[in-house]
Amino acid sequence: MQSHGSAHHGPESWLTKLPFLPQQREWESVNGAVLVFVLILVVSLLVNRIIKGKIQENVIPRPKVGLFSVIDLLVEALYNLIVGIVGHHYGAYAFPFIASIFIYVLLNNLLGLLPMSASPSAAFPIAFALGISSFIFYNWMGVKANGLIGYGKHFLMGLGVFGIPIAGVEMISHVIRPFTLGLRLRTNMHIDHMLAGAFAELCKWIVPVPLLLFGVVVCTIQAFLFAVLTAVYVQMATEHEE
Repeated sequence: MQSHGSAHHGPESWLTKLPFLPQQREWESVNGAVLVFVLILVVSLLVNRIIKGKIQENVIPRPKVGLFSVIDLLVEALYNLIVGIVGHHYGAYAFPFIASIFIYVLLNNLLGLLPMSASPSAAFPIAFALGISSFIFYNWMGVKANGLIGYGKHFLMGLGVFGIPIAGVEMISHVIRPFTLGLRLRTNMHIDHMLAGAFAELCKWIVPVPLLLFGVVVCTIQAFLFAVLTAVYVQMATEHEE
């Protein structure tokens, strides 16, 4: 297993040999991110076609445990978590985006565990882009919930003109959130895949197996944290001023 967070270290990845995508090594992480997006899009269209017209059949719980039952249970658990953080009023609006970004980040993370591959999340441009997407979404939700002026009052902390200094600090903290979100994700994934790759090079048999399992856990946790932080930011942005 060769897994590296940087596109400029280690042997050449198969991500630079994908058709219709740039072949230069510096585009390795971008190619991986595009591949994950296309994969999610294709699977979503196929699943939608399969369950189309069978909604009633899928709504009723099945007596036997199957793949659909497990997926349904996981989606319900994620939905309840997001609604519990954001609140019932805006949870239904926030769930599609947060669930989508969770799946996207998770698959980006897991991609780095494949042989001769790299995790797009371990590249700062991709991680920062994910942070920006979260930033845009929760601010848009805040404006939608409170209006532009009402959302601006959030920064004053209910202190009126006396809250202007606090508002300046709050705005700075908001501006750096995409950076901190991306940096947290990028650093954790880079370290995880770098260690896994290093141990795999030292010992190619048996030893990488528990490391690979640990890597799956780390990838899942990091995607989960990214989604939860996004949900928390949405909750803070949509709460109404008392």
